[in-house]
Amino acid sequence: MQKSTNSLTSRKQKILEIERQRKCLIRFLLSDCEVIEGSFIDVKVRCGRSGCHCENEPLHPVTRLSWWDNGKLKNKIIRVADRVWVKKLSDNYKKHRQAMRDLVRLNEKEKEIIKSVVKLKTRKYE
Repeated sequence: MQKSTNSLTSRKQKILEIERQRKCLIRFLLSDCEVIEGSFIDVKVRCGRSGCHCENEPLHPVTRLSWWDNGKLKNKIIRVADRVWVKKLSDNYKKHRQAMRDLVRLNEKEKEIIKSVVKLKTRKYE
């Protein structure tokens, strides 16, 4: 019985740690920081005008935001004046997506620990 008590205590500690991590993630996800959906990308493109220097090299540097909408990849060119704040909000979006993945991972981990606790507490009727 001593072994199962120690095992239960360690599992309870793990659950408490998961709850602490969950609180941090939820606090972050519910914070007031703004996000922009999409990936911030610097690319080089040809403009398509005949006679432009980009027909040969070098190409025009362009910053764009890319995201999926109904199974289609959408792109939006970012103005030079907006690049800094769009980059920041796009990075915030990435952090939010990662926090959601971490939350799902924690939930799965917690579920497995709770299953093992129930198994430890289960008695057989003989």
